[in-house]
Amino acid sequence: MTATMNSMELIYADLLTPDQLMEEDIIEVEGDIVTVLGIQSDATGDTYYVAHVNDYGDKDVTEYNYTDTIKLYVFREEEEE
Repeated sequence: MTATMNSMELIYADLLTPDQLMEEDIIEVEGDIVTVLGIQSDATGDTYYVAHVNDYGDKDVTEYNYTDTIKLYVFREEEEE
């Protein structure tokens, strides 16, 4: 009988603009990998505020211009036998 173990690897997936982000997306902010908590824009739609949390539970908000790009990461499942 063989045992199969699944491991998850975090990989770069795409570049997104702030309006394409969704809550719980995993993104890179200033070299750190964080999880998006929420997204708000100003009345003009030119500036976005992205609330996020890192693995240590530290929360912060980062301001983006609508033309900025943000690295999106996803987990890829690998099977190991």
